[in-house]
Amino acid sequence: MVSIVRLYADQQGHARFEDVEIALSPDDAPPDAMTVSAPFAASAALFGRAPAGGGHPAQPEHRRQLVIGVSGSVEVTATGETRAFGPGDVLLVEDTTGTGHSSQTSEGFVAAFILLEPARPAT
Repeated sequence: MVSIVRLYADQQGHARFEDVEIALSPDDAPPDAMTVSAPFAASAALFGRAPAGGGHPAQPEHRRQLVIGVSGSVEVTATGETRAFGPGDVLLVEDTTGTGHSSQTSEGFVAAFILLEPARPAT
């Protein structure tokens, strides 16, 4: 299993965090083989950098994406709950409607962004 955090909009449109376990298979792989998850359909990958002191006010994300921390750290706030993310952390961002989330970085943050398909979560 791989632990990630999902950021989504609940039925009332409030952004929420959810801890998610991504299953890997096969369960009994030999030492010279990898276990893998089910694929995520994606259209592009890119890197981005937020400078020290950067951030954005509460807003929904424009599309679904996986955000993978490369360096630095960022604090993301969703409906009053704040979580910190850094190198190696994975955030599945799916709050494309509702109140959205805000973010702030005091030291700067570099991440890989994997743009997922479909662009909006299934309803």
